[in-house]
Amino acid sequence: MKLSICFLLICAALGAGATNKSPEHTDTIQETPTSEANLGQMLNQKQIHSPYKPLKQGWLCFNTLIPDCQTPTSSPAQQPSITTTTPITPSTPTTTQSTTIAPRTTTTITPTIKPIPATTLKPTLPSSCKEISSKTSGVYLISVNNNSAPFNVYCEQEKYEGGWIVMQHRFDGSVDFYRNWTEYRDGFGNLATEFWLGLERIHQLTSARKHELIVEMTDFEGNHGFARYNAFQVGSESEKYELTSLGSYSGTAGDSFSHRNRNKFSTKDRNNEGKSVYHYAVLYKGAWWHGSGAIYSNLNGPYTAKKTSDLKSNWWFRFKTGYNPLAFTRMMIREL
Repeated sequence: MKLSICFLLICAALGAGATNKSPEHTDTIQETPTSEANLGQMLNQKQIHSPYKPLKQGWLCFNTLIPDCQTPTSSPAQQPSITTTTPITPSTPTTTQSTTIAPRTTTTITPTIKPIPATTLKPTLPSSCKEISSKTSGVYLISVNNNSAPFNVYCEQEKYEGGWIVMQHRFDGSVDFYRNWTEYRDGFGNLATEFWLGLERIHQLTSARKHELIVEMTDFEGNHGFARYNAFQVGSESEKYELTSLGSYSGTAGDSFSHRNRNKFSTKDRNNEGKSVYHYAVLYKGAWWHGSGAIYSNLNGPYTAKKTSDLKSNWWFRFKTGYNPLAFTRMMIREL
C-alpha cells in the first residue's frame, strides 16, 4: 500500500513538471552565473543553449568570450534584446606595439652648372687699330687688355698702310696745348678735331705690345715731311712717363727726336728736366720730353700761324732747319 502511494506521488510530480515546461523551449537556461569564471566554465561545457543566433559585433559582443561573433548584417531593430543581470568584465585590451616611422627625408639634387668664363661674356674688342678690319679712318673703341677699361681712339686706316692710333693732332690752333700734368696724363681735346690722347693710354699701349712711331708735319709753305721710329715706348706715371725707347730713325723730316730718348716728360707745373737751368716746358710754353740738353723739337708749343722763326711755337728743328712754326702735325703709333 505504501509503495502504491509513493508511486502515485512521483507520477503526479512528473506530470506537474511536464505541464509547466514551455512548448517553445526544450533546453534549460541557467541565468544565475555569479562570475566570469562560472560563465566561461559553462560555455566550455556547452551548458548555455539559446534559440538565438550568436551575438554580433556591436551588440554587446565580446569576441574574447564568443569566438564566432561577427559584424552585423542587419539593422539593430531586427536583433533580439537580451538582458542579463550578471556583470561581465571585459578582458584586458591587447597591447599594440607602436612603431615610430621617421619622416621621409627629401634630398634636393642641384645640378652643377659651370660658370661661363668672364671673357666670353664681353664682346671682343680690338686691342689696336691694326686689328680693325675696316679701311675707313675714324673713331673706334679698343681695349688694350682685360685689366684696363676700353677707350676710344682715332684710327688712321688709309695712309701709311693703315692701322695707326693717333696720339696727337694739330692743324688750326682751336685747342690750347699749354696744359698741366693731370691734363697731359689723362688726355684732352676732341678726337674729331685737335687733341692729345693722354700719357697714361700711350703707356698702356706701348708697354703691352711693341709699337712704332711716325710723326708727320706740314709747314705754312705747304712742305710736307715725316719722321719714323721703329721702337717707341713710354714708361709709367711713377717713371714720369719717361721715353724709355725710340729705336732707329727713317723719313724725310730729319731726326729731331732721338736725343730725347731716356728723358722724362715735363709740363708747366711739373719740371722733370733733370739738371736743366731752365724749365723748358715754361720757357717754350710746350710740354715735352725736354731734358737738360739742346732742344730740337717742341710739337706741343703754341700754335702761332706764323711763317717766321719763333721759339714759343710748335716746331721740328731739322725740318727745313730752324724754329719754324708748323701748320699741321700728327703723331701716330702702330702695333708691330
